[in-house]
Amino acid sequence: MRRALALALALGAITSTALAEDYNGKGLRPFVGVGFTWGGDTIAPVTITPQGSSTHYEEDISAGSGLALQLGLSYRLGDAPVTLQASYGYHNDQASGVDGHFSFRRRPVEFLAQYHATNQLRVGFGVRRSTRAQFAAVGGTCTALDGSTAPCNDHERLKASTGIVLEAEWMATPSWGLKARLVHETYRFEDTTLDDQKYKGDHIGLMTSYYFN
Repeated sequence: MRRALALALALGAITSTALAEDYNGKGLRPFVGVGFTWGGDTIAPVTITPQGSSTHYEEDISAGSGLALQLGLSYRLGDAPVTLQASYGYHNDQASGVDGHFSFRRRPVEFLAQYHATNQLRVGFGVRRSTRAQFAAVGGTCTALDGSTAPCNDHERLKASTGIVLEAEWMATPSWGLKARLVHETYRFEDTTLDDQKYKGDHIGLMTSYYFN
């Protein structure tokens, strides 16, 4: 009985300490983030041959997938349960082989407001603009939408729409957070004579962020 009471008191003390700790920080805090995203329309299907292999395989360069990096500032509005964030990022989907390198790179700018649903859970909503979007193909073989193939050696700019971001962030510690996010955006080639169709960049993503106190 005494052991059970001692264990209950210990758990209560730990819980009280966790609840008392502020997982959302105060004032202005820089942060960095890294993660990966999945989704979006295929901009170009390409054929890749890995280094040291004669086997060819098909790869899609997508408008929504890829490695995502962020550098930003986070600001807690006093004692209010709201945090504002602004960030500049690097988002890249690529495929490489002995016969070529293909990529779709963009540098998104985001502005978000996060509501503190609990001490550790934040729900965010905001806007995003993917600047300097570019599709690059150097070497290898590109397959057109009509099924024809041709050697690739091109760099083409794309225009992005102003997108919408929804996310949830769980603060594992006051400095370390885990994010799940949903983004809606579209792209179109600047050179409309090349391709006038829209490419959906809609994607889901998982990221981890570190906040500097």
